[in-house]
Amino acid sequence: MISFTPRLALLSAAALLLAACSEPAPTGPQVLIGATLLDSSTRSTIDRAVVIVEHDRFKAVGDQPTLPIPPGSHKLDLTGRFLIPTPVELPSNTKFVHVKTLAEMQKLLIGGAKVIHGLPLDAATLEAALLQDWKRDEIIVFPWLNSLEVQPHYLKRGRELAKALFDSGVKLGVSGVESAHREWKFLSEAGLPAEAIIQATTLHAAQAISGPSASSGRIAAGLPADLYVLKCDPRDDIACLVKVERAMKNGQWVQPPALGEN
Repeated sequence: MISFTPRLALLSAAALLLAACSEPAPTGPQVLIGATLLDSSTRSTIDRAVVIVEHDRFKAVGDQPTLPIPPGSHKLDLTGRFLIPTPVELPSNTKFVHVKTLAEMQKLLIGGAKVIHGLPLDAATLEAALLQDWKRDEIIVFPWLNSLEVQPHYLKRGRELAKALFDSGVKLGVSGVESAHREWKFLSEAGLPAEAIIQATTLHAAQAISGPSASSGRIAAGLPADLYVLKCDPRDDIACLVKVERAMKNGQWVQPPALGEN
């Protein structure tokens, strides 16, 4: 009969604990279920969404009734939360020419520019034919309304122009910088819906950097798994865009950003 001394028993327990701690972490897809997904591609929503993440990519995106969950998945119930793609920040080392007049804007467009920073604040109206040309050519306009905050007259005009561009189908862009919450507020005051503001800050900002085939700014199968989990619905209050509960980068949970006034 084998007997253990107290010391041997302690060592045996320690060895078992060490073995348990050294076991590999569970593997398998991560599945985010229950949240409302605000889709930046079509400005539509998916209620009770299922987002499957494998390694650093989105594997599948759909809704609970139609998208099967793979066996062995690690589920995270996000019911009552809202998912958006991670805002896309324009390169900080790039110098932008900010236009203030229609002539300046037209000069850049004639020169082949596809991205415009600023607004033609001298234009009393924008001709429908001109707006249709910009829409057809998929021009992306970054209004930068937050730069007009100290000039109330120009800010008012800027909001009107931004709404006219949006109503005509011209793409608007917003850089996901720390001051983006001010731009979101002004665009919301201009009458843009939350879905359009999210699209401007994600898909359109990505397209401004990489072109129409940009591989970021969306939550879609095959793309890098970058997203924010919001605590409340930005469709009810645009300030919810800074209420970030969780943030995912390349399939890994990271420290949520400190945005604006959250």
